[in-house]
Amino acid sequence: MGLKLAAIQEEKIRDAEALLQKAFDARINDLLYSIDSTRQVIQIAKECNHGDLLAKGQSQVGLLLMISGEFQQAIVFSEEALLHFEKTNNLKGIADAKYNIASVYYKTNNFHLGLNFLLDCLFIYRQLQDHYNEARVLKSMGTIYEYFGDQHSAIESYLRSVHLSKLINDSNLESNAYNPLSGIYLKRGEPGLAMETIEKSVSIKEQTKDTRGLAFALYGRGKVYLHLKQFEKAQADLNNALQLQIKMGDKLGVSMAYNKIGLLFYELKDYSEAKKYLGMALEFAVQYDIQVIQSKAYYHLHLVAKAEGNAVEALRYLECYNKIKEGVINTQTFNVIKSYEAKSKIEALEREAQSQRDKTDIIEKKNAELDSFFYRVSHDLKGPISSLIGLHNLIKMEVKDEHAQRYFDMYQSQIMRINNIVMDLIELTRMNHTQDSRVKINFRASLDDCINAYHYLENFKYITFIKEIDESIEFYSEWAIVNTILQNLIENAIKYARIDREPFIRVAISRENDDFLKIIVEDNGMGIRDDFKAKVFNMFFRANDRVQGTGLGLYILKRAVERLNGDVTFESDVKTGSVFRILLPLNQT
Repeated sequence: MGLKLAAIQEEKIRDAEALLQKAFDARINDLLYSIDSTRQVIQIAKECNHGDLLAKGQSQVGLLLMISGEFQQAIVFSEEALLHFEKTNNLKGIADAKYNIASVYYKTNNFHLGLNFLLDCLFIYRQLQDHYNEARVLKSMGTIYEYFGDQHSAIESYLRSVHLSKLINDSNLESNAYNPLSGIYLKRGEPGLAMETIEKSVSIKEQTKDTRGLAFALYGRGKVYLHLKQFEKAQADLNNALQLQIKMGDKLGVSMAYNKIGLLFYELKDYSEAKKYLGMALEFAVQYDIQVIQSKAYYHLHLVAKAEGNAVEALRYLECYNKIKEGVINTQTFNVIKSYEAKSKIEALEREAQSQRDKTDIIEKKNAELDSFFYRVSHDLKGPISSLIGLHNLIKMEVKDEHAQRYFDMYQSQIMRINNIVMDLIELTRMNHTQDSRVKINFRASLDDCINAYHYLENFKYITFIKEIDESIEFYSEWAIVNTILQNLIENAIKYARIDREPFIRVAISRENDDFLKIIVEDNGMGIRDDFKAKVFNMFFRANDRVQGTGLGLYILKRAVERLNGDVTFESDVKTGSVFRILLPLNQT
């Protein structure tokens, strides 16, 4: 029995969901049926204790009541739906309910709240890639921009709405943006473009049988005819729009039509009829709190009174108009508009940043592959090179011919050069992939080891080493990287020493204020020519062919310094020698 009841209830819910969709689709032709059917769904959802269906029904009836101009009820239903959607973390539901609330706000006197809610909707719909609802929100945003005279932003919003509508092949949605877009073209003094745009909308609405949409399209075309002083055509379109809006029960649409017909009679200098229709527009606008139409009706009544020579009435209407405008256009609203622009810029920056991150990831992957290749090849070469070096030692023992030995020495020199290149490449790849293991650095011991490691170099025996180390420094870092820095500085200075003078290498390690460790290596060697200075840190660059080297030493040095977030600079003169300065952050944590 229980299973049977459950099955009946499931079928009932399915039927209710189908009715909800049918009611939504019918809104363009029979708004009253849509509202009644959606209320039925709400009742069924309550009977079945189905929270999701109830919230969907409440949100939809909120939308329909907003369309019909029952703004207070629309807010109540939409806010109830919003509470449920927020509890269940239903993003689509949240955005739909907020769109209803936003629409009520911006159609009354709360433009700043409307903008806030529209912004929330916009970013949720974009997150969900819901182009249909994103297009709806952009159209509403365009209306607000237009109201504040920002035609450029309004046109951008409308055109973006049109683009998204075409993307999802929704011609009704597309034509909804054409209506206000036509109005902007008219304000900009482009009646031809305005008529072309609104005719597209009328044609689409006639094809799709969208009665409510057709009413707004006819209203838009009537505005263009009015501007062109084609009063008979304007009156026909505006009257047809009014009858359709009354039939649909759209309070906003009715008040808009009354206001525009009143303006039409003002242009015809029939001030009595103008006041009648403008009065009806004002009555509707006040009853349903439609501030935009209130302000327009007051302004048009001001024009009528002024034309009749009634200065007192003209002034009173003008004051009412200004009061409403001041109440709607407030600092908070402009702040929200600016925040929308800021958010748009942030989105663009985020997209650019993501693009850069993607590019960086690709580069890092390629670099890792290249490092892996270098490391593998270098290690594979170590064995054969060691064998060749060993073979040379045997040759030295076995071959006594001096002429032959001279050729073998030349061969040995090239083998050692290859060996140095391979060892440098191994050091470079090892440095890139070594684990970040920080220890306290003993600079005196490390410096002594580095100096002694190069005792075999030809110039070593002639050089005086001067070591100036601040023993009080406590510096924690990656020992292997710090050792690489010292090694390359020392090796470079030894290789480029000048033995025609008393060569020296001074190494000073101290603090640079409280933030940095400073390493200075100074020599009185060969120095670097001015035209070579920009290239010394390039891979494989050698400033002097007379000195044996791979051209990797200073390149590895710079990479090592950068690994520790430091900086390396130098001064050099071919007459006096070179001074290299390294700054490393003392806080390496």
